[in-house]
Amino acid sequence: MIYSDDINRVCGLCTHSDKLTESALRCRLHRKNVSVTDPDCGKFEYDIFKKTVRRKKRLKTGFDPKDFSLD
Repeated sequence: MIYSDDINRVCGLCTHSDKLTESALRCRLHRKNVSVTDPDCGKFEYDIFKKTVRRKKRLKTGFDPKDFSLD
């Protein structure tokens, strides 16, 4: 599901953008400053490492490593 078709095509997730501040980017293709939420220009290339993700919560279980031993 990483490369699904429903990715938000915004400048903040493009490989051609460099972060200047929290809300501003520098587009290397067009050599201008753009906002993080600007729609793509047609030359959008998705960079998975620019997407912010949340960590999954750890499951709270009552198991110990002893429960999984074969002894």
